[in-house]
Amino acid sequence: MTLRSPRPDAAPRIVHNYLTTPQDRAVVVAGIRLALEIAAQPAVADLVTAPFDVPAGDTDADLLAWAQRSGQTLYHPTSTCAMGAVVDPELRVYDVPGLRVVDASVFPAVPRGNTNAPTIMVAEKAADLVRKAA
Repeated sequence: MTLRSPRPDAAPRIVHNYLTTPQDRAVVVAGIRLALEIAAQPAVADLVTAPFDVPAGDTDADLLAWAQRSGQTLYHPTSTCAMGAVVDPELRVYDVPGLRVVDASVFPAVPRGNTNAPTIMVAEKAADLVRKAA
């Protein structure tokens, strides 16, 4: 993420870097293979109500090309600045004085439920931490 402009109301420039590492690509290809295998099972046949988009072939290159064309961020991404890895227990970014991260990205793992309540709890805790530090 970088600043797009010095204006405080300007949206940041976000580049997700999806599928840029060999590990990311391998995991996605393996996941697609597993999903296609599950979808091909007879027990699933009765659940299919319409044709669905599938990769052109079954090579790693075909699966990866399909993922790059079809993939998208959905729901509530979290855990990109995980507590302990990127921020300390007081939500301060390691080695960046004066910067805290206060959103769902500090979760150490993706919660099993909706992210709204846990995010509010992080924000409330951060407000307490900032008040205490002032």
